[in-house]
Amino acid sequence: MTSKAGNSKNGPVHRFKLLVFTAGIILSGLAVAHNVNAQQPSLKSGMMEIEITPSEAGYPHYRGPSTGAHDPLFAKAVVFEQQDEKVALVVGDLLWVERDLSVKARMRIEAETGIPFQNIIIAGTHSHTSPAYHPNIRELTGTLRPPFDQQHDTGKEDSYPQELEDGIVNAVIKAYEQREEVVLEVFGEEVNDLAFNRRFIMKNGKLITNPGRRNPSIREVEGPTDPELAVVMIQRKKDKHPIGTVSNFSLHADTFGGTAFSADYPGFLAKNLQSNYHEDFVSLFAAGACGNINHIDVSGTKEEVKSSSEIGDILSSAILQKPNKFQKVNGTDLKAIAKVIYVPIQHFNPEELEWAIQEAGTSPLYEETAFLERRRRLKIRSLERMRRTEAVPPAIGDQPWRIPLEVQVFQISEDLAIVGLPGEVFVDLGLAIKENSPYKNTIVVELTHSHIAYVPTKEAFTRGGYETINSRLAPGGGEMLADTAIALLQEIHQK
Repeated sequence: MTSKAGNSKNGPVHRFKLLVFTAGIILSGLAVAHNVNAQQPSLKSGMMEIEITPSEAGYPHYRGPSTGAHDPLFAKAVVFEQQDEKVALVVGDLLWVERDLSVKARMRIEAETGIPFQNIIIAGTHSHTSPAYHPNIRELTGTLRPPFDQQHDTGKEDSYPQELEDGIVNAVIKAYEQREEVVLEVFGEEVNDLAFNRRFIMKNGKLITNPGRRNPSIREVEGPTDPELAVVMIQRKKDKHPIGTVSNFSLHADTFGGTAFSADYPGFLAKNLQSNYHEDFVSLFAAGACGNINHIDVSGTKEEVKSSSEIGDILSSAILQKPNKFQKVNGTDLKAIAKVIYVPIQHFNPEELEWAIQEAGTSPLYEETAFLERRRRLKIRSLERMRRTEAVPPAIGDQPWRIPLEVQVFQISEDLAIVGLPGEVFVDLGLAIKENSPYKNTIVVELTHSHIAYVPTKEAFTRGGYETINSRLAPGGGEMLADTAIALLQEIHQK
């Protein structure tokens, strides 16, 4: 695993200038860091998975009513403890993690385990075949919901959100209860021809997301990919018994299709690893920065589109075929740091909001496809809800509304760190974090704690496209998150 990955067969790595900031001006927020003694005791860890598949027949799916479960969904947790420091990473087979779910779950976890609130990362794999457990997800089907914050009355209480919260909390609690002395091994290698940048600049200069395979009007791909598969193997210290893996790859989990629940390719990866090791082996997959990455080779010559099972097979084979490529992690030194920053969100005016709440019809405001029009309407309604529930209003003048977002860093050793970021982060930003990290091995985890949709680069906003239409952040917000992550990595590495 290397922090300097970034070459791609799909196009050149586009560099961008990171924002220059001073503490208290752009990146205002609270940082929390913890030191440990020079003489380090053994690292302890525990892992657990709890099934979170809805049991109710026809429970809402990302694409509408579900048609059952193809394979089970899980919340998977890993806990690390060294001396007085404790951290937890839990990832669910979910489209995303809503802020209220994250806050309630972390408060319960802290109360039950003593793991500090800011030392808990909760993320989703972004599986598109997962439950619509929140009105924000149900709205994606195209059904408006008057008024904004209420689900349509079905006459039946929805018990699944509480079951989901319980599953996330219990996964961490049980992982914490099972912690024991461990040793870690790590590796990273490029797995090519799986992930492709999906944004293309056309010959007429327009930017189109997924313009169709071998479209003759394509001029060039807009940005890079990150082909690095990063894996941390956790083994029991006393006998090297494998407990599980934390793996990370930058590819949208939108490869399965249909209306049956599925964990998508991370589920097939996990099944393969469990078959090789043992049934209690936990394969925790955390999505890398992949907001502009999918599995379709639009501009290439390959006819086939790999299935979820094929992608899982390829990733698991990369882990299993060369066991000697894992390198022992020496000198573990567990630390955690977090910072809340206030990121500007996009603006809308009363006329746009009135248009956005209409259920049908067109407007001279925008000329675009019906799909993009629906997404723009949804985005404006989402921004209105953010203003009422979580965003900070401007103090004076016409300054933008801002939303509090959390950036987290866990140091496992002087060579290994994990970064948690909210949103569907563009791969360019993930690469910038890795390339500027002082750690040899840096794992970037997206989709943590808050639903903010896409996190494009500032340059991407100048070109437009689906992701910028659907983003909640103002241009430059992605660079603020990346800058914060880099600053925290450098700060904690120096302590």
